[in-house]
Amino acid sequence: MQRQILRVNLTDGSIRQEDIPDKVGRDFIGGRPLAARYIYGELTGGVEPLSPENILIFSAGPLAGSGAKGVNRWLAVTKSPLSGGFIRSVGGSDFGAWLHGAGYEMLLITGRAAEPVYLYLGPRGRVEIRPARDLWGRGTRETQDELRRRHSPGARVACIGPAGENLVRYANIVSGHSTAARGGAGTVMGAKKLKAIVVGAEPDIPVANSDRWSRLLAEQQELITSRDQRAPLPGAIKGAVLPARNFQATWQADADTVDQPHLLERKGPEFQTYWALGANPGHLDLEMVATANDRCDDLGLDTVSAGGSIAFAYELHQRGLLKAEGFDLGWERPEATMELIRMIAYRAGIGDLLAEGVQRAAEHIGSGAMEYAMTIKGIEMPGYDPRVRPLHGLGLAVSALGGSYCYGKALHAALFAADREGEDLVEQASRIQETTVALEAGIGCLFAYLGGWLPLELMAEMVTAVTGTEVTPENLQAAAERSLTLEKAFNLREGLGREADTLPERFLREGVAGSGVKAEPFSRLPELVQAYYRRRGWDEEGRPTPATLDRLGLELVRLDQPPEFKVAFSREITR
Repeated sequence: MQRQILRVNLTDGSIRQEDIPDKVGRDFIGGRPLAARYIYGELTGGVEPLSPENILIFSAGPLAGSGAKGVNRWLAVTKSPLSGGFIRSVGGSDFGAWLHGAGYEMLLITGRAAEPVYLYLGPRGRVEIRPARDLWGRGTRETQDELRRRHSPGARVACIGPAGENLVRYANIVSGHSTAARGGAGTVMGAKKLKAIVVGAEPDIPVANSDRWSRLLAEQQELITSRDQRAPLPGAIKGAVLPARNFQATWQADADTVDQPHLLERKGPEFQTYWALGANPGHLDLEMVATANDRCDDLGLDTVSAGGSIAFAYELHQRGLLKAEGFDLGWERPEATMELIRMIAYRAGIGDLLAEGVQRAAEHIGSGAMEYAMTIKGIEMPGYDPRVRPLHGLGLAVSALGGSYCYGKALHAALFAADREGEDLVEQASRIQETTVALEAGIGCLFAYLGGWLPLELMAEMVTAVTGTEVTPENLQAAAERSLTLEKAFNLREGLGREADTLPERFLREGVAGSGVKAEPFSRLPELVQAYYRRRGWDEEGRPTPATLDRLGLELVRLDQPPEFKVAFSREITR
């Protein structure tokens, strides 16, 4: 069955739909690998992330809206305003189902509108760019309510808040109660003057093989009924060892957030937010963290980067490197954290500096501030200490996504239990990455995979039944490898080479102790990175070798080309 993308140029208002070429669909399947293929092939190297030329992709998986469980997530893929490299941010809710139901697996957005606009995808293929001047400045909750009032109560909305409008470099995109948070995709949306995307057409996904599809849906339901449903809960923090005070120490959480009815009623926050807005700034008042999370979501801020920026400011104040006139920075001050969230979103006072992200703020401050910048490739780190969990630390260091934590979430046992005895860290990290990206080819939920009711074998069969193109687990694995290599090639083209595949110096030279945990510096990281390169088929500089590119069929990757090189998309599809 023919699969389609929608191209929207906000500069000239042009809109067109096109088919996904059969060969590209076979090689990259969908979701993250497919988006990586388009953005690598079509974005000119060296483009500024906040320029009109940057590309912003919204990707729904080939199964979204089909009736299968755990496959309705969506991705925002772009060049990150924080790292300058490849980023994909995962959104929950069912926006992906409605986007696919409108007829498109991907929206590919370029250009910049002269005035704020939103994109409306209505019934019967209707697509319109509409004015949004009256929505500019509104929070994400009010924006969604107003757009549903205008179009239909059931319409799905993905939008930005004031943080994205004000080009805070870690602005997120919000849909319902879910966010695509990491890397600044909402900032790119704000730079394009795109306030929201509204989908008003209910999902209606055609299936190539209806008999096979019915059998697979029944098989999945049986798995859901029979399997252990106790996959790790995203809000569970009791007993977890959390980094504290900008990774200066560790702290063991004694709060059971899953057993807090008032927090369940407000739908969160999740694990990373509890850490980022609680333990990292030096306090953990559950109700305050929940309120801070609500404020971040309404303003359109990534909670992990916001918390990392605030903790960075607190440590600089602790060390006498930063003062804010008329504002008392310091640990264990929840009220300061709440106020800084607002200041960052509106770029007020010291919030203007912190809105640039930790790395740029450190470069601006100088005086050794970079020593306390807990970022990877310019993106603020998640709430796991690489010295305590070296497997996760290696995965973060070599990830094209920088400080994003979603690689590690593929196998939670590798994070919360001891690293597996007798297994090679490089092999584990590589397998986790490949599993995660293979799952994201169908944009499957990691918790559905962990719960046992969305194994890759079943997902491959489902993609086959829906699209009519035979897909095997081996095809998913190959697409994952292609995506990982394309993401690396993208970063290399943007100047993120071997020196970027590391962790902050604090982890390499300082140990950590606290809450019964003691860990030495992660001094062996450089040798593990080199071993990872060999495992991937890359040279010692982290560049995919010609043999690897040939094996993966990535003729479009030319690492010897100048940065301004751009691949015409039609170049590969004629083969």
